[in-house]
Amino acid sequence: MKFKASTVLPTALGQFVVEIYQNHKGEEITAICHGDIAGRSKLPVRMHSACFTAEVLGSLKCDCKQQLDYALGYIAANDGMVIYLPQEGRGIGLTNKIRAYALQELGYDTIEANAKLNLPIDARTYDDAAEILAFHGIRSVQLLTNNPLKLNSLEALGIKVAGRIPVPCDPTAHSLQYLHTKRDAMGHLLSGFSAPPEEGVSPLQRPFIHVNFALSTDGQMSQANGEPLCLSCQRDWQRVHELRERYDAVAVGAKTWLNDKPKLNVRYDKLGRKPLKQPHRVIFSGRHQAVLKQTTLDPAAAERETWLVTELSERPCWPSQVVAAKGWSLAPSLAQLKAEGIESMLVEGGLTLIQSFMAQQVVDVLTIYVNTASVVAAIAAATEVLGDIPADQITANAFGAGMLLTVTLTHSAEQPLMAEVMHG
Repeated sequence: MKFKASTVLPTALGQFVVEIYQNHKGEEITAICHGDIAGRSKLPVRMHSACFTAEVLGSLKCDCKQQLDYALGYIAANDGMVIYLPQEGRGIGLTNKIRAYALQELGYDTIEANAKLNLPIDARTYDDAAEILAFHGIRSVQLLTNNPLKLNSLEALGIKVAGRIPVPCDPTAHSLQYLHTKRDAMGHLLSGFSAPPEEGVSPLQRPFIHVNFALSTDGQMSQANGEPLCLSCQRDWQRVHELRERYDAVAVGAKTWLNDKPKLNVRYDKLGRKPLKQPHRVIFSGRHQAVLKQTTLDPAAAERETWLVTELSERPCWPSQVVAAKGWSLAPSLAQLKAEGIESMLVEGGLTLIQSFMAQQVVDVLTIYVNTASVVAAIAAATEVLGDIPADQITANAFGAGMLLTVTLTHSAEQPLMAEVMHG
């Protein structure tokens, strides 16, 4: 790889340093840079393959132009690099791409059209990108992509991928089938596009809800006998306790309460300092109402409120505030908790309760710590457990000994207050 030229270029999306390289085949590779990037860790990077039809002609058949514009706008705001690779049509060239488009007009999808022409589904390589990153001494990257293949390919070339930044797309009537094929047949991290989700209860009618939990790479939160798994590293435990300190209450389901006997408090040994405050506790009784009625509350919790969300008409044998539950709907209980002064709540488990919150669309922010250094493995574990999670909105960051996934599901005034702790 040879460096050939460089200049400062003002554009509608920002002012960039544009660098030109030449690879061993004589092809010109462009690196579009913003900020002081030399030797950086966790540098935002997009490896973008040329798309003449969208980026020059304005084609509506793909989302390439949207992705390029988003990436340039992102690095203009956050610093980073877009590496523009001459790999038209996923590496098959413009002539073959137009031939494939002609077959798509006859009803073939993008994969079937390539196969009909005896062409590979994806012929792209990323050696040139890896060489340019090495040239700048980049220690690790956060890749702007929805494509797990890019994450794996760059890792295989010796570049540490410390995170993933999702790239949103806005489907058109012409690109919808293509995006479905990318998601269903090529494994791209994209959400469904058929219909918008039904609206859940308004965030104004309930506490701000942050769901946070830890997973193993095989999608487990506990052992087969119900005993909790030790999944979080020391740094993640600190993050969890910092979160607990910020929220009005911490919530768990009855099964987690009975099996784990969690104190749901903020501890000095995890923070390394005296806690500023302790959160209230909320227990959702679910199917375990009768068992909960007979349990005792640990004495240390008497200084803070414990709320029991239940359909029981009688109070349990320990001090608590009772919130009336109405079947499986969370909205009435959450509205009552807010009326009682619970403005924000951290939901920590178990899985059944988390899935209920997600299914009923009453979650503002979701964070998942997965004990793996692989972005792809972490996202796969999360989407296996929470099938409805919008994969194209998952941000992944190396955190402690594992990977921290973050999904923002609503826009709330509480989010800036939580962002520093959520991302470490």
